[in-house]
Amino acid sequence: MMKRSLLMTVVLVWLGACACCARFQPIAKYPPINQLVIDETPFPSGWKASIPDTDFPPLAPWSSGRRELEYVDREYYTDRGGRAFIRIRRFGSFDKAVEEYTHKVGIAFRETEWNTPWIIPAGLEFKSAVANQYQYACSMEGVGETGRPTCAYVAQYEVYVLEFYIDFYDSQVITYTDLISIYQAIDERMALALDSK
Repeated sequence: MMKRSLLMTVVLVWLGACACCARFQPIAKYPPINQLVIDETPFPSGWKASIPDTDFPPLAPWSSGRRELEYVDREYYTDRGGRAFIRIRRFGSFDKAVEEYTHKVGIAFRETEWNTPWIIPAGLEFKSAVANQYQYACSMEGVGETGRPTCAYVAQYEVYVLEFYIDFYDSQVITYTDLISIYQAIDERMALALDSK
């Protein structure tokens, strides 16, 4: 009887260990999220970048139903009428990132009474080598003399969702073709991050 209960205990412990091993998935190590944002180098001369903002909130499991884990924001600006903004968010799974990407594309490229239809302007040809999915386009926002070009780039890089927005009043501040080097710099930075995990 004692051998039987000892044997049963050993079998149960072995089954429990097997079940734990079957469910164990190694935790991916991700680089610090503030290292994912680009600096002002790919922008034309005269652009500046703010310090990356990861303070509010540094961890955000309460953020929406899509389970954002962390994010970083950075602003870019010039004194001559140009503003840009990047936000990178990391989610708990690939599926949650897909869901958020779809949500953000629906918001970023919507047409309203204040903007023209979103198009890809001549000279702005970009192909991401890294993103799982992405979309970019530009629109005129505002009317008459207050109107200005605005462009958006939204991408999913595995568990990351990236949004980049830029608007400018003067083509001497930045041109559509200048955006290509910015999109490429973003793509290269994300590639390095994904390769390092």
